[in-house]
Amino acid sequence: MAKAFDEMSTNLTPQIITGEGNTVFHSEWDNLNRITTNVHGSNVVNSAGGIMIQEVKESHVSTKKRTLPLYDRSSKMRSLKITPPETLPELAFKRVGPKFPKNANFTPPAENQVSYDASMLQYNTHLLSRWLSSQGKQQVPGFGGFISSTGKVPPRKSSIDFYTPINQPITDNAVVYELLKRSEAATEEVGQPYTINTFDLGVVMKACPIVWKYEEEFSKHVNLIGKFHTAMNWADSLGASVLELATPRSS
Repeated sequence: MAKAFDEMSTNLTPQIITGEGNTVFHSEWDNLNRITTNVHGSNVVNSAGGIMIQEVKESHVSTKKRTLPLYDRSSKMRSLKITPPETLPELAFKRVGPKFPKNANFTPPAENQVSYDASMLQYNTHLLSRWLSSQGKQQVPGFGGFISSTGKVPPRKSSIDFYTPINQPITDNAVVYELLKRSEAATEEVGQPYTINTFDLGVVMKACPIVWKYEEEFSKHVNLIGKFHTAMNWADSLGASVLELATPRSS
């Protein structure tokens, strides 16, 4: 019976469609920490949580009703797939860099700079107009306000659902390996050839070396850095530089 349940199980929920209606499916993983306080003091329970995001073709209408087999809803588990053990096997390896094709060119095309300059002009214009109209008070968030002011309303909302959390720290190599495999299994079930994951800077520094080390196993994986985290790291570096310049130096 257990084998039958596992064969009927799915990495996806009915919220995520499979087949031709899918435009792009990608996963995002980050810390899912819980802060607990009891008589012994404060504590943090580390977990790794992931979400599925899918863009569906505007004209697609799902005619196949997908259902999951019965399961204990009180457990709040979204999948009947066997969950990993409480302690994943240790993953230790010698870090390697990416292998680039021979004679690879790393000079960006000239049109990229033109597009970048146009985008920066638009963003700076938005910042200036936002500051002039705010009268010293921030009316809308910088990131969200820019996207709302300059972006296009999508014809169809993205489909979003959740992976079953991994109740271990996301910075462990073994956990990152496990979540890469989970994303791959879900992507294959959707029918998409390439697995797309988005991480923050701390996790992508773990994920990329794993993909580079086991390049045949993860040959169809694309790892991205979240734009918000990239901007935050840039702002942090800028702040550190300004602070260093402002700090008086002893003669």
